[in-house]
Amino acid sequence: VTIKYSPTGVQEWLAVYKAPGNGGADYGTVIALDKQGNVYVAGSSYGVGTVLQDFITIKYNSAGQQQWEARYNGPGRSPEAVIAMALDSQGSVIITGQSEGGKGFSFDIATIKYNSAGVEQWVVRYNSPANFDDYPNSLVIDSNDNIYVAGQIRVAPGAYFDYVTLKYNSSGQQQWIKTFNGAGSGDDKANSVAVDGAGNVFVTGISNIDKNASYLTDIVTIKYDSAG
Repeated sequence: VTIKYSPTGVQEWLAVYKAPGNGGADYGTVIALDKQGNVYVAGSSYGVGTVLQDFITIKYNSAGQQQWEARYNGPGRSPEAVIAMALDSQGSVIITGQSEGGKGFSFDIATIKYNSAGVEQWVVRYNSPANFDDYPNSLVIDSNDNIYVAGQIRVAPGAYFDYVTLKYNSSGQQQWIKTFNGAGSGDDKANSVAVDGAGNVFVTGISNIDKNASYLTDIVTIKYDSAG
């Protein structure tokens, strides 16, 4: 359910999206606006012929009328969900989320670009070398339409999470990847990413850096230059 209020809090419209599969719950996770007042909503939704939730991205115009919807069903059979979304300078929509790599496999980081008409341009999936759970938590786009995704990966089955930061160009080609493992024996999770005008990338999250207290976490913030 997506709602627009006026500056004084008066409801102007309400748009309800119900999945064509009607097989279960639909979830809105993130929202974005373009300069023309169009509204983009993404999350997870049951599809037709799919077992569990798929990625869903919806565009409404400024009057709340649906313009298009785009769905993505990955190769696995687990619930998939969009976690973050951003718009580039061309009006394209970039989403990232968790998507299982195959039946019985773990989650990958799946990033998708749609053009302004909702047509899929590319899909890139990141699966850590350990072939274990990978999750995105944040996405940002720079002035050159490069895409940065930050989150967490397991480098080995049963291991703790490490920070991960990925850079893609506007064509979806991976430029670099960086990970961070705190000195302690606990989880490290990059929760947010930002980029400045020079292309420097900043990530922050939680990290365990105390070898003697694996249950304690600190706020760890990292700066990378444009080359990673």
